[in-house]
Amino acid sequence: MKVEPISLILENNLKINSCFFFISGNEITLMQKIKDLLIKNLKSTNSAGLEKIKNLSLIQNNRGLFTDIKLYLIEEASGLDNETLDDLSKSNDKYIFFSENSPKLKKIKNIFLKRKDSVLFDCYELSRDVKSRVVKKFIDDNGLKVEPSLFWIIVDKLDNKYLFLENELKKLLYLDEKNINQQQLGILVGNNYSDTEKIFFDILKSNSSIINSYNSKITSDIEVNKLYYIVKQFSLLILSFNNTNDFEKNIPKYLFREKGFLINLYKKYNSNKKKSLINLLYSTEKDIRSNGGLSLIIGMRFLLKFKKISIS
Repeated sequence: MKVEPISLILENNLKINSCFFFISGNEITLMQKIKDLLIKNLKSTNSAGLEKIKNLSLIQNNRGLFTDIKLYLIEEASGLDNETLDDLSKSNDKYIFFSENSPKLKKIKNIFLKRKDSVLFDCYELSRDVKSRVVKKFIDDNGLKVEPSLFWIIVDKLDNKYLFLENELKKLLYLDEKNINQQQLGILVGNNYSDTEKIFFDILKSNSSIINSYNSKITSDIEVNKLYYIVKQFSLLILSFNNTNDFEKNIPKYLFREKGFLINLYKKYNSNKKKSLINLLYSTEKDIRSNGGLSLIIGMRFLLKFKKISIS
């Protein structure tokens, strides 16, 4: 069956009694959020021990001493079929498949749609309606009051990617005001990119400037991973378009002040540089999946490699 990703986020205690979960789509920040919530929920309700593996062939039938079931996070779903799932369903283990969209996954998605013991989460950029639900939930949960005329301005001005939207909404809390008026809104949308994003916008400066900015703003592995996914989103924007006009039209509205920088960065990329960028993202993603995230030093190396590709 198919479950709307945003439902899992907004109803954090959503109970799904299934064996198999397939997280896919092209919006990596939303995919990551769903993955984290699923792992949290499944571990807390099933005393599950988490094991990250590349594919199903690496599964070992051994359980921890205090673990009722195992929760597998699986990188590859290729070759998956009903017979394999039927065999796996005989145990009490849970399986999360995490894979960005590709033509090869269409058949596998159909399998998950038809099975009663399987759930498909298709993650794409948020529509205006979905964004409004996220914004309203955030406002209600934090006891904020927003003038009716401003609500839809907030919805329309903030980004369609989940992580960016969530980060921008949190700025409302920094204002230390429960009543959000035009003045507070101006603060929100006038400076609406985070300190972490600012590191990306320093990417064409000297290495020493980048390192100083990185060291002053990135102080934990969580922030390193956040930075990686921010850089990845901008990288995917560069990789997705073959001409400057299409690229410019798809720059998030809230980055109007950084539009010139982004266009200048895009123009530095030819087909060879794009291949190098894809390889860098792929190798870094493997590090994340192998180690559960990036360390501070690996994050800095990733940033400097991105710069090297951009200016070479």
